[in-house]
Amino acid sequence: MSEMMERVKQLETLFEKYEITASELAQVRLLEEKLNKQEMTVSVIGQFKRGKSTLVNGILGEKVMPVGIVPVTAVVTTVKYGERGARVHFENGAVIDTSFEGISQYINEQENCDNHLGVSKVELFVPADFLKTGITLVDTPGVGSVHQKNTEAATAFVKESDAVIFLLSVDSPINSIETDFLAQTREFASKFYFAVNKADVVDEDDLEDYLSYCRRLIAKLMEASDIHLFAVSAKKKTGLDDLTEAVEKDCLQRAGEILEGSVKLKLRDVVSSALTQITLYRTALNMTGEEFEEKFAVMNACFEAVKEEAAAFGQEFAKNGNMLQAQLNNFKNQLSDKVQELFGIEYHYDLPVVDLGATDAAHDALDKIVFDRQVEELCRELSGTLNTIFMYREENAYTVVRRINDLNRLVRSLAKIRTELSE
Repeated sequence: MSEMMERVKQLETLFEKYEITASELAQVRLLEEKLNKQEMTVSVIGQFKRGKSTLVNGILGEKVMPVGIVPVTAVVTTVKYGERGARVHFENGAVIDTSFEGISQYINEQENCDNHLGVSKVELFVPADFLKTGITLVDTPGVGSVHQKNTEAATAFVKESDAVIFLLSVDSPINSIETDFLAQTREFASKFYFAVNKADVVDEDDLEDYLSYCRRLIAKLMEASDIHLFAVSAKKKTGLDDLTEAVEKDCLQRAGEILEGSVKLKLRDVVSSALTQITLYRTALNMTGEEFEEKFAVMNACFEAVKEEAAAFGQEFAKNGNMLQAQLNNFKNQLSDKVQELFGIEYHYDLPVVDLGATDAAHDALDKIVFDRQVEELCRELSGTLNTIFMYREENAYTVVRRINDLNRLVRSLAKIRTELSE
């Protein structure tokens, strides 16, 4: 077992003992899966209108991503090796299959403005040679445009990247938006490739001046003695061979090293997240009895509202098990948001995937009676959990002291691990 896998197992054991670290537990388990599969996620990131989607198409050798003169990419789009196909994933766990011609309505900012459809990602499968080694190539929304959700989606996905193709463009000097985003990305990805797009629109001398300027600036930011820049024209498909060969070589020869480095950075963030969560939890514990009464009253009102909404929804889709399951996932998201709003902590739910196009899925067994019962259980379980973790009306002093001591031990363990991961 590698050093990072041992660290993952250690954190998994710590997090599974506490309700308030359920989100961190889920993240650690995803990192464990990443190490086991040895699959590399290579994300193309950068400011909006740098040509990221065109670059992805050039690397894959065909037009897969929609491109345009205005900001196009509204959601994260992953591309994996496989028989040609497309799947759309929604924030409530629902997935649908669609054609390549149909993905634009989900990816395109003009058709899915500010992601009003609630798409979490679009997953494409393409039989491209570049993807054969297990690379997942990711096109991300551009940062810095007027569409704030695009920036949020790109920033959030940075945490899942192992290697990054950071795209600049000669038609615009590197700016503070890009340097800030690069500094943030550096906290999660362990390998970087820097590409400068539209190299064909300037003469050779101007191009070299731009490359020299970017090289010095990026080397300082990355604390490196030298930075290699790939000058490319994604539109004319020039300079792409050197970039793709460098990525492919590293993924074949250094995949384990890159993944280990990536997981180490991500574990450090997960530990910091857990410590922040505990701090917020401790702050919430300091609320007065009156404040607790008010917040639990609001929470109980939310439970009743969910049950009323469930009754109406169950009548409309009484025989559609997949729709009922998707709505149950929606309720989980609503309740999690309400806990965040009232108590300031994140309450994590695992959302089962719901294939809305399947006719024989297990969710078909979910009828109105079962749906109503699960909604009732969902509210009751969350109410009980909140009472337990906040020790609401807990009169047993031993129970209170034991939970606080357990929490203090967890904090000491996490602080020690974070220091070790930072070395």
